[in-house]
Amino acid sequence: MNRYIAPYFATRARRITAIVIVANFAFFAALLGVMFYQRSAARDWPVPFHFPSLLMSTTLVMLALCASITFAVGASQADQKDREPAVRWIAVAISSWFIFLFLEIVEWVRLIWLERLGPDTQFGGTFLVLTGSHWILATGCVGWFAWCAADVGKRDLLAAALYSYFLNFWWIVLWITLYLANADLGGF
Repeated sequence: MNRYIAPYFATRARRITAIVIVANFAFFAALLGVMFYQRSAARDWPVPFHFPSLLMSTTLVMLALCASITFAVGASQADQKDREPAVRWIAVAISSWFIFLFLEIVEWVRLIWLERLGPDTQFGGTFLVLTGSHWILATGCVGWFAWCAADVGKRDLLAAALYSYFLNFWWIVLWITLYLANADLGGF
């Protein structure tokens, strides 16, 4: 088993990434615990997500997965003599994360101004803290991807890919606990 795990901790950047992932996981788990507590204590917890919102959130899942997969493809081509294909794949990954970040802002606008569930409400506050934290970390991941694309031959691409995988995993957790658990599909 050690020979399968060892490559993920082979460099200093990967070890630091593992520590950051564990810290982020603890932070997100605590925020999710607060949301579950507030949900159980609330008298009237809204269900603001309808079919179009679920389509958008599913699109966000697909974009995040696309970003990680295309970055992994680019990383696999980084050791080739011609590094242009690797940079192109990383550019596609960056574009996917940018679209993800934009659509997340669109979802916030819909929730705050159309559904009237801003940060002053229990649901809106927890939703915006959870998704906003993820948004900030995904923005950092985009910057990391761009830094890797600047010199694919010298950067530790696996460390950036591992962090992107974590963000994907956590977005799927948020998709299940925030969107699917608070969906109103009665009119579907």
